[in-house]
Amino acid sequence: MQSQDQHRPVASALPSVTIRLFACALMAITSGGCGRSGIERTVVSGKVTYQAQPIKRGQIRFVPTKGSKGPVSGADIVDGEYLVDAKGGVPVGTHSIRIEAYRDETRVARVPMPPGRPNSLVVKTQYLPDRFNTRTQLEIQIQGGSGRLTKDFELND
Repeated sequence: MQSQDQHRPVASALPSVTIRLFACALMAITSGGCGRSGIERTVVSGKVTYQAQPIKRGQIRFVPTKGSKGPVSGADIVDGEYLVDAKGGVPVGTHSIRIEAYRDETRVARVPMPPGRPNSLVVKTQYLPDRFNTRTQLEIQIQGGSGRLTKDFELND
């Protein structure tokens, strides 16, 4: 026959588990929950030109630097405009900016193509200098409490 003291820890563990589950759920809700990281963010939009012409198609990325926290944020550039609003926008802090611009180029196939297939391929080519993307010199400071920011980029050689 077992004493009641041996059963008591099992019975008292149930409320403890319930409290821990409730605390975890509360933390998930208050930290943004549902995919939000709890990091303050700002929606950023603007125009991007190269040699005074709007970039027709490309991408812009905001990469945290200098101890700033948060993931890389970005958006497509369409007809010279972009809007970074996914997951609330760009995290507050300092970011390097990486911009790529694409144009379609038609290239002749190196090998003969089967009958009925075109003898050329359309290839997407990135045409901006490295200093705007892989070796970027562009930087931005996103301030807390701004909510929304417009930042244009006029890129030139």
